[in-house]
Amino acid sequence: MKNSFKKLSVAFVMVLFMGTLQAQVLENYNPKIVIEHKYELVPSPVMAKVSLNLKDYPMASFQLEFPEQAAVFLGEKLWLYASSDTSFIIPIAQLKAAIGENAKSIPMRVYKKGVADGEVSIKKGVFTQGEPVKEGKDAAVEQLREKDPVKDFLILAFVVVLALVALFKVTYPMVFQSALRPVSLFQEEFSDSSGGMKLFSSDVIFYMLVFSMLMSLFAFSFLHFAGIGLLSEYFGEGLNALLLIWLSGAMIFMVMSFLKYLWIKIFAMVYHLDKIDFSQFFYMVKSLMLVLLILYVVIMGFYLQGYTAMDEMMNYAICAFLVVYLVGIFRLFYLMLKKVPFKSYHLFSYLCSSELVPFLVIVKLIIG
Repeated sequence: MKNSFKKLSVAFVMVLFMGTLQAQVLENYNPKIVIEHKYELVPSPVMAKVSLNLKDYPMASFQLEFPEQAAVFLGEKLWLYASSDTSFIIPIAQLKAAIGENAKSIPMRVYKKGVADGEVSIKKGVFTQGEPVKEGKDAAVEQLREKDPVKDFLILAFVVVLALVALFKVTYPMVFQSALRPVSLFQEEFSDSSGGMKLFSSDVIFYMLVFSMLMSLFAFSFLHFAGIGLLSEYFGEGLNALLLIWLSGAMIFMVMSFLKYLWIKIFAMVYHLDKIDFSQFFYMVKSLMLVLLILYVVIMGFYLQGYTAMDEMMNYAICAFLVVYLVGIFRLFYLMLKKVPFKSYHLFSYLCSSELVPFLVIVKLIIG
């Protein structure tokens, strides 16, 4: 019985010892990897670098891990391009043969926009598990200089929106002063409307078209930067497909805007506030239009400067949009107190039905 127990113990120790021999790390380079940033509007990580020791342990191997779309340089030579997340093992002798040098050490630089700590892993040791690499290959020029159709589309679409805003200013200068000047939001006036007929005038339709195009562009940017895959299958189909998606989204937002006005008008009729339905609708639209223009100028400024954490930027932009929307509702309540003949809690009940319910639906859709 004792001999059997001793044999089992020895076997168990040997299994553990064999397991430790599968991967013996002699040198861990991960704490030595330095992330370098590009400083423009804000610092953005663009490169990870470290110096590899090729002299010590010449019979060992390197275990390398790189993120997708990373260009890896050894010295001044482009060694490989990782089109997807890549992990492999390469002996030191094979690495020296690939770079054609016999140096004691060589700098490795990994270029990738937004590279983060932990995405690049480099270890030297004895590894018996893992996929070996056959040889280092230079990246094709087309891979490193591939054009981003989404970036081209966002620039073109925003230029089109700004051109339409300029055209609106020239065509309807009086409406422009009351609709697109930030000072108009802080005026203490809240004029009555003559009814829903104004909604279908040429100036309002033009304004709603620009607003819907900007809303569609903002929603498109949010889906793209947040990594939501609803539209990702169309990103590789070229500029025409993206423009079609944008304009289709603009039409959807325009229909939703008119439905929102119809929603307000129904409750205005119930509460006998028929004369202020359009003024209420237009006040909220011009508030959101102004904040969208400001936010999108900021977003494009960061994006064109190479800022990498655009998902966080879009989250901040969405939060700012919702905060302005909510503040606009309370501002509307303050302005309407002077126009509405009944008590404040009746007015609050009306705004909850006509404005706060759609706001909560929008929040639910974004959070969901």
